[in-house]
Amino acid sequence: MTYQQNPAPEIKKRRGCLFYGCLTAIVLLLIVGIMAVIAFQYARNLINTYTDTSPMTLPKVEMPAAEYEALQKRVEAFKESLDKQKGVSALVLNGEEINALIANQPETIGLKDKFHIAIEGDKIKGQVSIPLGETGLPFTSGRYVNGSAAFKASLQNGVLIVTAESIEVKGKPLPETFMSEVRKENLAKDVYRDPKHAEALRKIESMEVKDGRIIIKPRENQ
Repeated sequence: MTYQQNPAPEIKKRRGCLFYGCLTAIVLLLIVGIMAVIAFQYARNLINTYTDTSPMTLPKVEMPAAEYEALQKRVEAFKESLDKQKGVSALVLNGEEINALIANQPETIGLKDKFHIAIEGDKIKGQVSIPLGETGLPFTSGRYVNGSAAFKASLQNGVLIVTAESIEVKGKPLPETFMSEVRKENLAKDVYRDPKHAEALRKIESMEVKDGRIIIKPRENQ
């Protein structure tokens, strides 16, 4: 389904320090995974093999302004209740809602038209189309990383685990020798280097991807 996001009301900057910051860190893992293959064995022939000369068209985000405002209020209410760690209900988001948030938050606005997420069953799937010329890497002017990936993600007792199941770039799966190593890695391990993200994750009891939704359960104050 193709969708176009309507302009949304301005968001308070303070929201980014908790929920949106963690969400940003998680979705950016897909881009890191795709870019890693270039760093893994960098050479001109790999640039040509794994990049395109034009961007990939991604689905557009469309959500009525009233519906998006209700989504904002729901996320903000979760955040404020989470700060108090009392009387907090689980936050449940589907792929369309996450895409709408990504397209409109100051922390993720740079991903607009470059990133799209879908949740299928217990897997998070994403598509990216990134202009490599913006990275300043040699041989990359006019080249785009067009790729997709499937991930599993969970959080238990404050430990976020994100693992890649498959990554394709330019319609080609990455070499199995590379993927066999990537699958062993927790791609979210660096999230804890940011004290704000680490503090936020300590307030969450669990995160589960199930039935096409992400379910975030808060930790009640003991």
